[in-house]
Amino acid sequence: MSEIDVLADRLFDAILDRFPVDASLMGFDVDHESLVDHSEEADRRHRERLRELGEAAERLELETLSDRITQGIVLHEVRMQSDDLDSRQVEFGISANLRTTVACTLAFLPRLPVNTPGRRAGYLERLRRLDGFLTTMIDRHRKGFANGRTPVKHLVEQAIELMDGHLANLGAFDIVEGASEIIEQVVRPAIENYRDFLRDEALPLGRDTEHAGLCWLPEGHALYRMAVHTHTTEDLDPEDLHATGIRLIEDLKQEFAQYGDDVFDRIRNDPALRHRSAEEMLDGARRAVAKAEAAAPQWFRTLPDRKCVIEEAPAAVPAHVPPHYFPAAEDGSRPGTYFVNTKEPQNRLRIEDEATAYHEAVPGHHFEHSKLALLKDLPIVRRKAPISVFGEGWGLYCERLADEMGLYSNDESRLGMLTMDAMRAGRLVVDTGLHAKGWSRQQAIDFLVENTPMGTVQIESEVDRYLGEPGQALAYMVGRLKFQELREKAEAAGKDVRDFHEVVLSQGRLTLALLDEVVEEWIAGA
Repeated sequence: MSEIDVLADRLFDAILDRFPVDASLMGFDVDHESLVDHSEEADRRHRERLRELGEAAERLELETLSDRITQGIVLHEVRMQSDDLDSRQVEFGISANLRTTVACTLAFLPRLPVNTPGRRAGYLERLRRLDGFLTTMIDRHRKGFANGRTPVKHLVEQAIELMDGHLANLGAFDIVEGASEIIEQVVRPAIENYRDFLRDEALPLGRDTEHAGLCWLPEGHALYRMAVHTHTTEDLDPEDLHATGIRLIEDLKQEFAQYGDDVFDRIRNDPALRHRSAEEMLDGARRAVAKAEAAAPQWFRTLPDRKCVIEEAPAAVPAHVPPHYFPAAEDGSRPGTYFVNTKEPQNRLRIEDEATAYHEAVPGHHFEHSKLALLKDLPIVRRKAPISVFGEGWGLYCERLADEMGLYSNDESRLGMLTMDAMRAGRLVVDTGLHAKGWSRQQAIDFLVENTPMGTVQIESEVDRYLGEPGQALAYMVGRLKFQELREKAEAAGKDVRDFHEVVLSQGRLTLALLDEVVEEWIAGA
């Protein structure tokens, strides 16, 4: 094993130690009892561990492409996690967004594997530790508030509503024998205490919707540039991203125009374009995935050895969470699964079924993660690195690829693809508008109402998502544009699209710079 591979494994061990719940969800049989320790002392220890590993990686002079990729991923992960600590997002990031700390923990606890005695015992211990976890979060919030790092008021209101929802549905945590007593003695009072803190201390200090973006916080512009790099892997200028989004929106209007002048109004208001039942949603997902699986051999060299499972999202997942994919567990205890959120079907566009399935399931995230699982010779950090711009860029690329594959059933389904495209282009405009240009929440909503066919409920949910996790929404379109750019270069060099897909999915999760290097070297080596 090379020196850089050793460092990569040490880094991944540090990540598993830091995020034990994620480790269990991924199927690693390590610490099944702990929750993340977000105390400042734990942050300090993790930051020091990252610094040591990053400095060791920087000292290495490497020759092979594979070693350079591993070095690049190690350095990216070190910077990303260090920036997350430095941003102190944990202090002011209060919302119902599942990627924020408390919401994520409560949503994923009931989804942990409990298929062995050790994991069941560990789950009970995690329930017991929830009080300490939430007490630490309250301490961190208070520290942030004292230093001007305040949350957004209406996002706090949504977090309070989320806590009330969990309190009304505590049965979702009762997944192993012995849990019910701990739920009543520990979990309920812990969530109630956190909910009361949000109501009594966080809410009165919350920023209004006129000042909701990062730029209104101390050092907010620097915080946003860190978020942009974290989610795109590049030091991109928010002004350039904003302009790119506007250009893409104008291009999409030309595509929408072929379906009539009233197309936005029809998509928003025609009840026939929305779902009527949970079963209809599941049937739509199954049909789309089956169609994609049948066509895939003409477009991909490597096919998954296990089919994508399609299930309803668990009861603990709130209605506002979109359909999403869960990769297979590393130990084989859970297959790759596409979770369809069937709550409130009347608020889901039926015409988006196919594009969503092609992004989240086949050939999107299911093909991506199935290929990653085969790369056992790579350091595991290259297979598991949470690089949004790669994964979400690939998923969005697959929505358009599906059009080339002839997968969209009719004009309505293709309109669904365009609707989702407009949302992702709009994200470049709105995310940067909120966090770099100081837009109000209403300005962001108004832009999306004018320039996309999304309904008001979805638009408001989207804008709140961007406020809850600055920069993440940029990853989709930034990544897709890179995949498209590199594919065009490959095809200009006479490369087969199947080989292109094989190459981009065969080196693990990559930053944009490393993805560029991999494809360029492949083309040059022809």
